[in-house]
Amino acid sequence: MTGCGDSPKTQTPAKPEEAAAASAADELKKAAAEVTKSVTAEAREQSKAVQKEATAASEAAGSQIAASVQSSSDSLLKDIGSDLGNRVTKLGQSLAGNEPAKEQLTSATQSLLGNKDAEAVSGFGKVTESKLTPEQSALAKDTYNAAAALVTQRNFSSLEGMNSDVTRLVNSVWKGNYTEAMPPLQKIWTQAKLTDSQKNLLGTTFDRYAPGWRDNAAKLQQGVDALKGISK
Repeated sequence: MTGCGDSPKTQTPAKPEEAAAASAADELKKAAAEVTKSVTAEAREQSKAVQKEATAASEAAGSQIAASVQSSSDSLLKDIGSDLGNRVTKLGQSLAGNEPAKEQLTSATQSLLGNKDAEAVSGFGKVTESKLTPEQSALAKDTYNAAAALVTQRNFSSLEGMNSDVTRLVNSVWKGNYTEAMPPLQKIWTQAKLTDSQKNLLGTTFDRYAPGWRDNAAKLQQGVDALKGISK
């Protein structure tokens, strides 16, 4: 009801320029929404393309690693090579979008295929030090362990009188048990006739996850030598 003396309120029609501005604002909002939708779709497609490329490259690298040792008569080496190939494939796929880590993995793989084992194991170690998610870190560590096992078997399986010790060392590092790896590693270091390149490879491979092992091996050898002196 309208009070006495009051007149009904009427809505002032919008001015033409205000209506035009509102219409323009609506059009801008629609255009922005369409652009956002288009950009999102394009980004999604690019992400799929990157993942597909990473998958293909990782599968190729993994296959090359497995194939590189299949002609060997060493069944353990072939088993490790096959496992390492699978781990490299999984790790490479997970690193899609992480270019620094992916490049480091590629470099390590190429070194391994070129029989540059010290460079390879060092490279796989650097992957574990990259900025990774917890899942990627676990994959990188598993990959490093398999690579360490492969280069150890490839370079030390023919050591005279050390076959069982090398096998124990290889299997221990393959499953990532560096505590279990210490006794055979120290025995090989102190008792086997190693070349300088073999010594360098052992250092590169085991210093990362078993720091100080060489000092402990030297002390162990001193104790053995002392006992030999007493028994004479």
